[in-house]
Amino acid sequence: MLLNLILSLFLSVGVPNISGASSASTTNYLSVKRGYVMSYNGVEGRANWVGWTLRASDVGPVDRSNRFRQDESFPRGFKIVDEKDYSHSGFDRGHLCNSEDRTSAQYLNEETFLMSNMIPQTPELNRGPYKMLEEYCRKLAVKRGLQLLIYSGGIGSTGRLGSGVIVPAYCWKVVYTPDRIWCILFPNERGLNKNWQTYSVSLETLEKMTGFHFPRKLAQHINR
Repeated sequence: MLLNLILSLFLSVGVPNISGASSASTTNYLSVKRGYVMSYNGVEGRANWVGWTLRASDVGPVDRSNRFRQDESFPRGFKIVDEKDYSHSGFDRGHLCNSEDRTSAQYLNEETFLMSNMIPQTPELNRGPYKMLEEYCRKLAVKRGLQLLIYSGGIGSTGRLGSGVIVPAYCWKVVYTPDRIWCILFPNERGLNKNWQTYSVSLETLEKMTGFHFPRKLAQHINR
């Protein structure tokens, strides 16, 4: 019992559990993948958050899989998103743990294309400031040799796709480096500034909006 509690608070892939997710919950279900960790809402059919670590060795020569598929790992009765649920919606299948952060091995890259790791994003967000932030994080890892801890997710709703998938009002990301924390809250809209830092907020603000409890610093012993 004590061991399970410890593992739930600080997971084996070096990602602190910011919501107390567990395998006993339907709306805060803990799903530990090989390359990232997820809290999943089996009622709404979307991730509450996804967390992963990033270092230079995670970025390799593997090509983008592009094979979107259902996540069959959840208990029976959970709402599961299909790879075609976004068809003709006008929204991108936006990665939470992005594909390029997991290019050291094919199986890790393929895992990022599970539909549970997707969130409806406007093309302007997914291919604009959100992508710019992803690229900046990889630059810190590859060029500067930093190890990062990253969380991402979506909150609120502006409606649903025709398939019933919830469209988040905001897409957020928290990025930890050894010496600072970035908290970014992107409106999931069409007209956006390409400078991702425009959407910076405080950690306290993001905690109030999400209800999650984020670490105050990057633990020095995080490893995968």
